[in-house]
Amino acid sequence: MINIILADDHHIIRTSLKALIEKHEGIKVVAEVSDSLAVLELLEKGIKADIILSDIVMPGLDGIGLASTIKERRYDIKVVVLSILDDEKYASNAFTSGAFAYLSKDIEEDELLFCLKHVMKGKRYLSSNLCISILERFNTQLNMLSQKTNTEINFSEREINVLKLIADGLTNQEIADKLYLSRRTVESQREALISKTGTKNSASLVRFAMRNGYVA
Repeated sequence: MINIILADDHHIIRTSLKALIEKHEGIKVVAEVSDSLAVLELLEKGIKADIILSDIVMPGLDGIGLASTIKERRYDIKVVVLSILDDEKYASNAFTSGAFAYLSKDIEEDELLFCLKHVMKGKRYLSSNLCISILERFNTQLNMLSQKTNTEINFSEREINVLKLIADGLTNQEIADKLYLSRRTVESQREALISKTGTKNSASLVRFAMRNGYVA
């Protein structure tokens, strides 16, 4: 049995959540309150529950503050934050404060139930729509960084040729023989490439070149 305390300052939302949760076998709402302080009072009185399903925005102590207080006082109960704020900053703050999950209020019923069972196993959970949003933003930033890198570094034809041969694993002497250069020139070219790309050594230079499409 999963015993839950509901904390939300909107009576209609609490009632709706309770009805939604309790129609599923093995889940029970043992208390419903309108603010975080009321939750703490219940815990001080010894109420037994597994999860606090809390709104993030409430008068007085908010949901993140509640999670932090629960963590500080070492109560054996897990906080799941419900929020209309689809922003990773709030999610990050919630997890740092001790919350086990951060869910959007428009979450589907199946995902909510999955989250509650997941949290009961001691695991953390972030709502899928926010996960996708973070991944999309991260991917956009990576593409922008890659484009920025490509436009800022202008390699000469010789540098590109040397870079490709370094990536093929050739030694300085082998590169020199292949390009009809002196070994000293190739050594200088390798060092110049490392400096130009801001990498640390030949291995990281090759990774940089592959990641940014200079070599296949």
